[in-house]
Amino acid sequence: MGVMVCEEQRVHISDIRDLVRAAFGQNDEARLVDRLRDAGALPVSMVLVVDGEVVAHASASPMSWGSRTAEILVWALAPVSVKPERQRQGFGSRIVRATIDRCRSAGVEILTVLGNPNYYGRFGFTPASQHSLRIVDANFGDEFMVIELSEGSLSKACGSLRWHSAFDQLEED
Repeated sequence: MGVMVCEEQRVHISDIRDLVRAAFGQNDEARLVDRLRDAGALPVSMVLVVDGEVVAHASASPMSWGSRTAEILVWALAPVSVKPERQRQGFGSRIVRATIDRCRSAGVEILTVLGNPNYYGRFGFTPASQHSLRIVDANFGDEFMVIELSEGSLSKACGSLRWHSAFDQLEED
């Protein structure tokens, strides 16, 4: 089985849209990826391809500070998708690790995710609240998590974060 992880190419866009829609069982997250891409706010978009088929996708987009703190580069890991029939085969873990590595190499200091603490905890994510970080006007409890990609960045960060405005449109769809 030929497995390849790489950055998204133009040829993958339609497959990514179909994959994300299937993984979430709705169009919202697929539209989010398209909006981020259209806004030029999708600097990391990774695909995992098995024998020519896109079976997993993960992306990361810049976040902004709701209240200014140190100049720390923070991005959001979202969404992470695996074809339903390919789940529980390690592809999700592999695409998450590849995306974390790509963000680190891009100079991202802190990566956030909103998801299951048991799943994302195994990659090193911890509740953002333990580091005095939160989302503006929201409380997601332990499901809003962070991972430090640059040593010491979490000790310098505190305050409220905002996702890219493309996320705001999720509620409008």
